[in-house]
Amino acid sequence: MLASTPLFSAIPPTLLDELAVKAKSVKVDAREVLFSKGDPGDRLYLVAKGLIRIGVLSVEGREVTYGMIKPGELFGEIAVLDGGVRSADATAMEASELLALERKDVNAFLQRHPIQALHLLTVLCDRVRRADDLLEDVVFLSLPSRLAKHLLMLKSTLGSQTQAKGPSTIRLSQQEVADHLGISRESVNKVLSKWEQAGIVTLGRGQITLNKTQALDDFASPP
Repeated sequence: MLASTPLFSAIPPTLLDELAVKAKSVKVDAREVLFSKGDPGDRLYLVAKGLIRIGVLSVEGREVTYGMIKPGELFGEIAVLDGGVRSADATAMEASELLALERKDVNAFLQRHPIQALHLLTVLCDRVRRADDLLEDVVFLSLPSRLAKHLLMLKSTLGSQTQAKGPSTIRLSQQEVADHLGISRESVNKVLSKWEQAGIVTLGRGQITLNKTQALDDFASPP
């Protein structure tokens, strides 16, 4: 599993064994907060099963989602590498199983094999690019475009389908989706209601079904 991540993919298996034996299994329940912004960054995590939401809470109590971490992906590495505090919250969207590596073990490994530190640049650059994309969306995209783009991202991480290429259902409430984007539920509902009238989505209690993903693609990528 470590070898499948960008951070460790280029490390020879014999060297990766040094880290693998240090990994610890961690289980978290749905909605459990793994760490909060400002906490010490003492370990990084690899998702083995489940889904982890990375985001922050504003002073007004609104949430903004930075990303959803799927199985095979890492999170928490920034604070581990620079020794600073956590830059965001990590919350389990569903019951999840993780592998954890302590900061001291990661640093000791990099000190023994300094050339492997170059691979960290790729991971960190990817984080910077994601942050740039998020900022660009907030500044330049309209609310319908941001919402469509977020629903498509949720489809790839949380969506369930009864048949191939059929409608995909996201089991989140409108309030939760609004929290992810840092906007009001009323604003989200106004857009979704129009889309429901057009047959693009179907709204249910605690869920949103995406009927026409091509229409959402068009909203997410305006000309």
